[in-house]
Amino acid sequence: MFIYLGCYTDAAHTNGLQVVRLDEETLQMSVEREYPVSNALYQTLSPDAKILYSCTGEGLAAFAVGEEAELTKTCALELGDCVCHVAAMPDSRHVVFADYLGGFAGSVETAGGGMGKAVVHRHEGSGPNLPRQSSAHCHQALPLPDGAGYAVCDLGMDRIFEYPSARAFETTPRGAGPRHLVFHPNGKLAFLVSELGNLATSLSWDRASGFKTLHSLPTVEDAARQSIAAAIRFTPDFSRIVVSNRGENSLAVFDFDAETGRLEFKARTMLAGDWPRDFIFVSPTLALVAMERSGELHAMRYDVASGTFSRLSTLGGLFRPVALLAKP
Repeated sequence: MFIYLGCYTDAAHTNGLQVVRLDEETLQMSVEREYPVSNALYQTLSPDAKILYSCTGEGLAAFAVGEEAELTKTCALELGDCVCHVAAMPDSRHVVFADYLGGFAGSVETAGGGMGKAVVHRHEGSGPNLPRQSSAHCHQALPLPDGAGYAVCDLGMDRIFEYPSARAFETTPRGAGPRHLVFHPNGKLAFLVSELGNLATSLSWDRASGFKTLHSLPTVEDAARQSIAAAIRFTPDFSRIVVSNRGENSLAVFDFDAETGRLEFKARTMLAGDWPRDFIFVSPTLALVAMERSGELHAMRYDVASGTFSRLSTLGGLFRPVALLAKP
């Protein structure tokens, strides 16, 4: 199994995009290839999995994907200094992106591994949680369930924007800082992780009324402890959500009612290493967790009955790993 790993870079660590081989029998991991991509903060695959798009320190880069997960760069596009998220639209003709420092998001035309015209939406505004909300900070761009547009989480403005309509929906409570959103396959529910407030929130979604908040629960055990929430994912059966917490260094698992969106805390796993950023499930019972500050990638067994994780193996010696994407 091959995993694409995105990392921050500096003068001594210039290969921000790496290919990790995971042996599915021994669960040992090794870095197979490295590519000189600066600040590869997030990656996505085209719907046919033939093209990988990566954030870079300048914008976006596109790569053709080979049989053994090798990458061949096809083009790059300058967009901003901190493009932190990219997602492929289901029409196979666009990718959408978010720039954190610039406070803007948008879409880029794609064709045959290339990238063309970009449509950019700039946000202006702030929130009450200073200094983190002193200006707009677009943190994620994600296709809507019907594929007719995309949602943008703006951490600085406490809002979710919907494009191309440009409708804006306030998130609650004020100052919580919406970071990442996931949509349930039923197309009616969404789940939001708020970084500054350490909250997991369920929302309803429909084309007519947009987003409405349903229920929230804290992602950390001790609200007074310095911690900031990071990634949110579904378990492979879409019956639970999982949130990573930087500072508390944990994975928190929540059950939910697929009709009402009501959340219920299930379990918390304290992690070895420091600063869990992204994580992915690579099978129903196996997850990988990127530990940014300790420079590690952990393979974790997920126990469905208890909702807890246990470490099986570790790949160390990495520089600030922050994004994970499995090759199909």
